[in-house]
Amino acid sequence: MPKGDRPGSGPQKLTLNEYLGKRGLSSPMSDYMTDKGRSNPLLRTARGESAFQAEAKRAADDYQAQRAAAIKEYNKLVEGGSIVQPTSLERRIKTAQGHSDNPAVQAARRRLEKQGIDWRTGKKRRSTWMED
Repeated sequence: MPKGDRPGSGPQKLTLNEYLGKRGLSSPMSDYMTDKGRSNPLLRTARGESAFQAEAKRAADDYQAQRAAAIKEYNKLVEGGSIVQPTSLERRIKTAQGHSDNPAVQAARRRLEKQGIDWRTGKKRRSTWMED
């Protein structure tokens, strides 16, 4: 476990997406409508359809309110110092440690290699081609 992720070891290093993900709010849209439209008895009448749409709008508004509150809380925690945003190098190293089939992972590894940084450890590599 990285040093900043342990409780009581100082500020946590979290991006906004990671913070929202821990709270189940990572998607910009609510998943309330997933599987609700298929064979829904409310959709058989005009009155039922309008009630269903009102219910869906209420759920989406509630989700957006929760998400906005979590974003505001994240920004407050960053300002207070209990959460620290990872540097671009730390984010790149974390991306490079993903699955090797992912194009973003491959790009992050190439970029770190050009910078002379080992993506596994995050440390500067010694250049061996100059020593020969």
